[in-house]
This record gives sequence, C-alpha cells and structure tokens, in this order.
Amino acid sequence: MRILKTLALCLGMAGLATSALAQDIKVRIEGAGDKGTVHLYVFSTAQGFPKEESAAVHTSYARQNADPVEAIVQVPEAEEYALMAYQDKNEDGKMNRLLGMIPQEPYALSRNPQVMGKPKFADAAVRPTAGEVIVLKLRD
Repeated sequence: MRILKTLALCLGMAGLATSALAQDIKVRIEGAGDKGTVHLYVFSTAQGFPKEESAAVHTSYARQNADPVEAIVQVPEAEEYALMAYQDKNEDGKMNRLLGMIPQEPYALSRNPQVMGKPKFADAAVRPTAGEVIVLKLRD
C-alpha cells in the first residue's frame, strides 16, 4: 500500500512538472536584410544575459529575403524573459563587438532599451501574455 501511495505521488508530481516545463513565445524580428543568419536568444533569468549564449534558448534563421522573421520559440516556464537578436552579416557565427562590448552587427533587445554599457536583464525583461507577439527591431 505504501509503495502505491509513493508511486501515485511521484506520478502526480511528474505530471505537474511536465506541464510547467515549457511555454511558447511568439517573436517577430524586423529590420534584417537578405544576407546573414539571424540569431535569437531567449533568457529566462539574468544569469548570463546578454553575452553568455549558452545560458539561453537559441534559434537561428538563414536569410533568403528581407521579410521579417516570425517564429514560435519553446522556452522554459518563467515569469519574465529577456530577448536578444542579432544578424550575423559576415557569417562568422558570433556577434562582432568593438573592444568586446559595442555591437558591430545589427542587433535588438526586447523592450528596445536605450542603455549605455552592458544592458541588464531588467532593461529588456518582458512578461508575454498568451498570444502576444514580441517585436524586436534590429538596429545598427
């Protein structure tokens, strides 16, 4: 009997955990030209934002035309997210930065913050609602 109760409890907890593991975020990236891959990073915590790409959910989109990139990205469940996108115009697989800080390729952050220096997670944090599309506008 004790084993059955433990098994039922574990199965119930597993069901709750899997239902809260992920959600979909709709994203539209505007301003990309027709050359260079567009990379999108979705951070669910401040840890690693915005430079540590391994701390985020990453997707990339090869460009064949100048239409906006529209995507649905599955991300871990969180209260808020910060998004960062850039267009890798020279296709070297990284965002080129002057002095390791200033982006040299078109980029965008959620909420389009105007910051001096490294942006903080709170500067770009959004709390998307069901069906909302987060629009990122790439800028040079």
